[in-house]
Amino acid sequence: MEIKISKCAPSCSACDTAFEHEQKVHSLVVMADDALARKDYCAKCFGDKQPDTVFCAWNVRYTDPKVLEAERQEAFSPLRRLFYDMATTTERLDLAQAYLAAQLLRRQRVFRQIKESEENEGSERVALFLDRAGNRLIEARDLNFTYTELDEARVQLMERLQALEAPPQEAGEDATETPQQSEQVEDNVQNATS
Repeated sequence: MEIKISKCAPSCSACDTAFEHEQKVHSLVVMADDALARKDYCAKCFGDKQPDTVFCAWNVRYTDPKVLEAERQEAFSPLRRLFYDMATTTERLDLAQAYLAAQLLRRQRVFRQIKESEENEGSERVALFLDRAGNRLIEARDLNFTYTELDEARVQLMERLQALEAPPQEAGEDATETPQQSEQVEDNVQNATS
């Protein structure tokens, strides 16, 4: 017999009350029509009695996918904020930083690339992205940046990210960044330029 157990239901199988994020849920696998079926119950509906058809039982914490997605998007918000700030300017260096930020966000699956096209007789490429956090379409422009421009943009983007992500330092306190943190940001930005 093949056993497939579905994910936790978003609501109680008995009273149909929606579960809240991190709520304790009582789950049962029961025999129904010669097959196994999962049933999830709130504490009020679970009770002490379990039917004879119970195959197994366990407790879980319900995780709301919307809350998890919001938390995941919040982790990328400094980079997203930087992208939106720089994408609206006309400065070439800011546009290069916006292009690198868009590529990083694409690799982190925050942005999804829809299409890329050439404009102005091939002098620039425009990448159209979907920002998954807000279902917003945005553009990132590659003005045929030179390697030197992209490298300078990478350095400045890293500095801006570190300034946003670092907690404010108290007077007299040394700023200590672990080598691992610095290398990870550096690697991500360098990979975006590749």
